[in-house]
Amino acid sequence: MGGFLLGTPFRLLAGGVEEQPLERVYWAMGTTVRFQVYHEDRREALEAVRRASDVIQAVHNRMSLQQADSLLSRWNRSPLAGEVVLDELTAGAVEAALGFRTLSGGRYDPTVGAAVSALQQGRSVPPQGERAVYWRRPGAVLEKSHPLVQLDLGGSAKGWAVDRAVEILQRHGVRAGLVNAGGDLRVFGCPPGSQGWPIGIRRPDQPDRLLTVLSLTEAAVATSSDMAEDGLSLLVDPRQLQPVHLQGSVSVVAPTCAEADAWSTALCVEPDLSLLPGSLSGLIAIQSDEQSLKIQSNLTEKKYQEANT
Repeated sequence: MGGFLLGTPFRLLAGGVEEQPLERVYWAMGTTVRFQVYHEDRREALEAVRRASDVIQAVHNRMSLQQADSLLSRWNRSPLAGEVVLDELTAGAVEAALGFRTLSGGRYDPTVGAAVSALQQGRSVPPQGERAVYWRRPGAVLEKSHPLVQLDLGGSAKGWAVDRAVEILQRHGVRAGLVNAGGDLRVFGCPPGSQGWPIGIRRPDQPDRLLTVLSLTEAAVATSSDMAEDGLSLLVDPRQLQPVHLQGSVSVVAPTCAEADAWSTALCVEPDLSLLPGSLSGLIAIQSDEQSLKIQSNLTEKKYQEANT
């Protein structure tokens, strides 16, 4: 569940020829990653998308907890006082995640990895004091205070990867583009002949129906939910080390996808839009009964229009 593009914007060139975007789809970070870019030179566009997809795969290879040999998985298994010097890509993601922990007042916290693993496996949750990590700059050194400490960047790494991909596309002269990693997406520029990218947000209770339609430029949107298909909570309240029971979803619009990703996770823990920084906006949809949703939104008319479906 998350944001998705409604249709494929295009315009008619002289002679009635459609200007179509270059579109490519890859598999990374446990989801489909979709690129849609506009560039005068198709060969350059292909190279830009290739390099952008490479950086997303690099984030996956370093930070995925589904890969036993990823850098983060190895660090999570390391003993007390285990430390590692991070490459710049991983260092940036870790530094951003720890920064979001501070900004969100601990509602988003990447150090709950061990608690999430314990809940998923039916084990007791590690004490809160066993979650300290030490981060040192310069040097990009990451160190743990206890052997049970684990980092889980699942609440921001996907957004971080999308942001790095967008930077690469822009450096290669892509004038307008969209990168969508399983519903966490970012757009820049405008498709030819349009004033924005039409992005649909699904209802949490009926994913085949739209909750809202956003018209976005130079922005990102991410949606988080507390529920898996098996009915178990996917999220943990870092402050209480207990499963989150929101029964709904949170979508956040932000300048960057990492911000949208982290804050949508944080607001699942405490669904209060007033917690968002001033440059961010959002929509919270909580299931009140089998047929209806309770909606909170501070999205402005300039940013979205209500869906009619």
